[in-house]
Amino acid sequence: MFVALRHREFRKYFYSMLWQSSGYAMQFLIVGWLVLELTDSGSQLGFVIFLYGIPNLALMPLAGIAADRMDRRQFLIISQAAVTFTLVALATLTMMEQIAMWRVYVAVTMLGAIQGFVMPASMAIVADLVERDDILNANSLNSAVFNGTRILAPFVAGVIVEMAGIGEALFVNAACFGLGTIHIWSLRNVPSYDSATETNVLGNLLEGLKFTVKTPVVFGIVGMGFAFGFFGAAYLQILPAFAKDVLGLDAVGAGLLLSASGAGSLVGNLALAALGNSRHKYWLLLGTIIIFGVSLLALAWSTWRPVSLVLMFFVGMGFAGFISVMTTVLQLTTPPAMRGRIMSMMLISASLHYLGALPLSIVAELYSWPISLTAGSLLMLSVVVWLGVLNPSIRRMHVE
Repeated sequence: MFVALRHREFRKYFYSMLWQSSGYAMQFLIVGWLVLELTDSGSQLGFVIFLYGIPNLALMPLAGIAADRMDRRQFLIISQAAVTFTLVALATLTMMEQIAMWRVYVAVTMLGAIQGFVMPASMAIVADLVERDDILNANSLNSAVFNGTRILAPFVAGVIVEMAGIGEALFVNAACFGLGTIHIWSLRNVPSYDSATETNVLGNLLEGLKFTVKTPVVFGIVGMGFAFGFFGAAYLQILPAFAKDVLGLDAVGAGLLLSASGAGSLVGNLALAALGNSRHKYWLLLGTIIIFGVSLLALAWSTWRPVSLVLMFFVGMGFAGFISVMTTVLQLTTPPAMRGRIMSMMLISASLHYLGALPLSIVAELYSWPISLTAGSLLMLSVVVWLGVLNPSIRRMHVE
């Protein structure tokens, strides 16, 4: 289950991800609760996530090129340090009672730009640190730590918000990213690929787009990722408002819901890691996204908190499992020198949940949260049937 940890540099990166993932797991709960405290509006929360998503998605294609052109280790150090400083500034303003919504808008836009720029490199570097046969295991462990921290970190963030305050919680959030940066700095002997420098930036971008469109498996998986991101995964960003309006929960309760999702993600990723280099990647890909969609559909209509916690466990299991298998298949079907660009394509599709949060919250205000989440789940599952079941390229996929 932990075979990839035999690689020394991957172990260091794994420790870095423990801290960074804790930061990500806390970030949207804390910022989301700050928005709700300032505005008491679910649509405002959706708009803030939308502002985060615009630069995140706009810069991701360039980020994929940068991940192929630059030293990935140095790239990650600079980016994560910038995230740390942005959160420190937001925490300071909050504690000094100088916070206003326009400042939240500026902060989340900066975070969206920086974190969108860093994600392709953070995923592409995993395959640089292990042998080919260990890539599925490494991706599963990487995803396991990313999602496993969601078991404890959101709950801790909620407790800090309720017991100490939002400003203090933001400082803890910043410290997590800072500690992660220190561990990345300790990495040594990370290979780099410079073939992307042979053409200009536009040529690099077009090369990645051409590869995506002309490779049926890549095109189909990225398409499923688009549906997964925009229609399904947006639930993650509006969960504080859903927890408050539908289930009547406070920040601690919202954190507990996210923790249940994190527990499911951890179990799902560890199960994938235990499978090793499985030959049944098609069934894993299809099964995980169907588990996610069906569980999210049931969650939309649950008003009993214990049932909602159980459903969130399965939502998290499908969510993290699909991302792990999707990442692995794309890495195994992509040349190393183009891996950063293809990871950016995948991340663009999956990261549409930042944009999907706005229409999801608007539909919820016009009708209700159950109707909003149901519509998103059904639309996502329809695309999965089209591209994942009816598409022969995906159905006959065989990746070693």
